[in-house]
Amino acid sequence: MPTVRANDIDIWYELRGSSAGGGSASGGGPTLALSHGWMGPTEFWPQAVVEGLTAKLRVLFYDVRGHGKTTVPEDLDAYSMPQYASDLRALLDALALDRVHIGGVSQGGMISAQFAADYPERTRSLIISDSTAGNGADEGAAGTWERTLADAFVQMEEIARAEGVDAVRVRRMEYDREHDPHYAGNPLEPPAVREERDVRRYAELTMNGFVGTNRAIRNRPDLTARLRELHMPALVIGGEWDGFYPCSVRDHKLLEGSRFVTMRRCAHASPDWRPDAFVPAVTRFVADVEAGRDVAGELVL
Repeated sequence: MPTVRANDIDIWYELRGSSAGGGSASGGGPTLALSHGWMGPTEFWPQAVVEGLTAKLRVLFYDVRGHGKTTVPEDLDAYSMPQYASDLRALLDALALDRVHIGGVSQGGMISAQFAADYPERTRSLIISDSTAGNGADEGAAGTWERTLADAFVQMEEIARAEGVDAVRVRRMEYDREHDPHYAGNPLEPPAVREERDVRRYAELTMNGFVGTNRAIRNRPDLTARLRELHMPALVIGGEWDGFYPCSVRDHKLLEGSRFVTMRRCAHASPDWRPDAFVPAVTRFVADVEAGRDVAGELVL
């Protein structure tokens, strides 16, 4: 099992795809470091996404701290968005990957934005999917969603501590069934499949991993001001039914010259809903960056 010891944890990773055996970023095709979402370590990436991306790119998959096969620190102060970004930098250092495409979905998008802000010299391009770079600082629709999200995460920690982590899953499922008009809308993942997957996702996360990552998400730095300072190719992806969509719209406007892709018929986590659109959106963007083409613009897929 490949791991790198860094920042006092063992980081599990897998380098797959074009020239994956190469030890440096110059060893083959373009490399994408891809960060997963909350409670969605590497094993939960849809197979269509893994196969589609690795057919065109060399992809660094890894489990972020507190998830999957990577160490779960007991100290809750060991979790923060800057720490996640530092972990990724250390992993790239260990693999002799100097300057790569940085991307992620949901929590992984937050990690990617933090990494680009903290280590722009290591970022070939930035991909933020189904996520946000802010944390409630603005008064628009994006800020409203971010504050709502933070409140929900506080409630989830309270439920987890009082009743256990799986109680959060049960409460979220009940709430979504009642309030989410698209709960049964994903043709690739009907409710029974989604719920079975969620049982495994929650079961694999310890109390410390759950609380630590929860706090890292809700207490993350607001990076909206720093986005304006980033001068690198950027891709922002948002599902039209996703609560994060206003955040995606705002972040696209803040990232000068970025490309914005709206995913039709898509709620949160576009790789799960629209792998047919997510894969080409990412691979075409990376190809355009590598070819030196202008990436600015807006697309609907």
